[in-house]
Amino acid sequence: MTPGDTTVPTITGPLDLHREQSARVVEHLVLHGSATRSELVNATGLGRGTIAGLTARLLDAGVIRESGDAHGDGRSTPLSLAGGDRVLVTARLTLDDALATISTLAGDEDARFTERLPPADPQRPQSLVAPLALVLSRAIARAHRSGHRIADITLLIDGAVVGAPAVVITDARFGAEPIDLLGELRAMIPTLAEVERSLPLPIRLTSTATAAASVELEALPGIGDVLYLDGDTAVSAAAVSAGRPLTGAHGLGATFGHLPIVPGGLRCRCGQLGCLATVAAPEVVLERAGLAGYAATDGRAAALEELVLRIGEAEDRARWAWLDAAHWIGRTLQIVVPTIDPAVVVVGGYWSGFITDIQSALKGNRPTVGNGAISAIPVFSRAVGGADAALVGARRQARERLIADPLLLVG
Repeated sequence: MTPGDTTVPTITGPLDLHREQSARVVEHLVLHGSATRSELVNATGLGRGTIAGLTARLLDAGVIRESGDAHGDGRSTPLSLAGGDRVLVTARLTLDDALATISTLAGDEDARFTERLPPADPQRPQSLVAPLALVLSRAIARAHRSGHRIADITLLIDGAVVGAPAVVITDARFGAEPIDLLGELRAMIPTLAEVERSLPLPIRLTSTATAAASVELEALPGIGDVLYLDGDTAVSAAAVSAGRPLTGAHGLGATFGHLPIVPGGLRCRCGQLGCLATVAAPEVVLERAGLAGYAATDGRAAALEELVLRIGEAEDRARWAWLDAAHWIGRTLQIVVPTIDPAVVVVGGYWSGFITDIQSALKGNRPTVGNGAISAIPVFSRAVGGADAALVGARRQARERLIADPLLLVG
């Protein structure tokens, strides 16, 4: 009998010593449903003895359960996740709406709730918390009515998440000053504190760009260093190094929109002069293109679509509004690209349609050493994740956090 073929459980010691292997088993059950021990051997690549030991411990811990009558040595008995009916709740502010979704642990969306955002009011950024609280409370109520326990709540934000307890800063909609978003939501949703106590992990604040970048990274096999850019809801970016988000010591990594790039530029809401956001934020480009009124009446999503149409038709005002923004985006990349040296720059949102303009702005002042070899890097790529990339990424990250410690999913 060769090693790994024995049916005798070979795993000893506490479960947390074998979390990585346990997570592989649990992930398969989450994504593919029930499976026999023999199927888990084939799916995970782990030996029969290892699977026997892991499943025995996961059964004892209440993480998995047998889905039918045991037969013989148990290898043909289906196993399923005991807490497989749990759901993920994800919420964010989109271009024009507050949005909350309910999905399975596998990431399949079950329900979606939206609420129109009020007109922007720089003096009262907290007014946007109310619609976010409304859709979040609806999602929580639906989960409870359906009899599903909530495994994770993630809030996607455009700004930076800093401090402990976490606050949001430099957010395009909530403002540059720190806002205790969770505190605001607790005050508006009376049941939220009770829900939090039942969660396996605390409610998480996550950068929208970082969540979207995780989806793009999945579509780039063999690539671990990526810079993701997006200009729809805000001038936002996420840096990934060796496959992991590069957030920095204080959560301020990749605060792309607040690099002071324009000499003698306008004062930004963050207090600096000449931030990229002052020349490339979507509201700035729309205003310069003569579409601010369009955005006010028809919504920013429709206004950005109209902007893209007018640029494509070479309408002067729209084209020059964009080219000026692209110039400063390229100038910012001239600083950021050599600093973090990404293999690929992924461009999302409406910027992705004009990727060559951004490339030209970057390459206009690149080194010429090695016959221009450096000027040819990095590769630029259009985002493939679509409008829901951040939601998909946030759900995937939530699942990864949960299965990393299978005891969080005890039935």
